[in-house]
Amino acid sequence: MSNVFIDSEEFANEDWELYVGMQFQTIDEAKDIIKKYNLKKDVQCKVTKETSKKYVCECSHKAENGCNWKIQLSKSRMNVTFWVVYIYNETHTCFSN
Repeated sequence: MSNVFIDSEEFANEDWELYVGMQFQTIDEAKDIIKKYNLKKDVQCKVTKETSKKYVCECSHKAENGCNWKIQLSKSRMNVTFWVVYIYNETHTCFSN
């Protein structure tokens, strides 16, 4: 896994997609990019778990219709100074897209 960090400005100006293995220098940067991604896709998500080592965001409509969209980031196992997307279910099965 290479250390290719995507910053928030670059993400907003390009046609980037979220993906497993995506790396962020800070959790705040990751949160900002997830927020921008969801605005770009016109969907909503909510944080379902947030600790010093893990961050999980799921579709806001999961309880209503079982949408499987989910992103989970954790501190890197190889370098705890950055965050990595370990789980990403990219398809919204709800009606919000």
